Amino acid sequence: MTDICYVSWGGTGRAVALRMAMARADKADAPLVYLAILDDSTFGDIDSTLRDLAKDELAWLLDAQLELTKRQTGLENVAVQLVVRSGDVAQEIIEVVDSLQPAEVLVGAPLPDDSDNAIAELFALVEQRTKTPVVVLEP
Repeated sequence: MTDICYVSWGGTGRAVALRMAMARADKADAPLVYLAILDDSTFGDIDSTLRDLAKDELAWLLDAQLELTKRQTGLENVAVQLVVRSGDVAQEIIEVVDSLQPAEVLVGAPLPDDSDNAIAELFALVEQRTKTPVVVLEP
């Protein structure tokens, strides 16, 4: 059974996108890996102790969100693994996708402003390096 990877960083995704990812995993009868990234552009200038604290707090909050979402949607049977990383978004996604080899990478909308095509380039890089499709979940 191949995992599905849901990725969130810097304000991407909302509760509805997570529900969509969980429903997609349920329909595919696949485990969901939720990769949350504390991105360098937001957290890169804090020291490692504070970053570790932020990762722990984020993991606690996301665990609570996942349990609530499972109950609200009736998808208690979906296996979800939470992975919290910090660093460069592209590098973190590529490392996790390389280790998991999921069927697809899901990213929840809304996405940051892409006027400079950075998001499109990020998705293209991930797809090129991992040979895994990136799908934006648009509620």
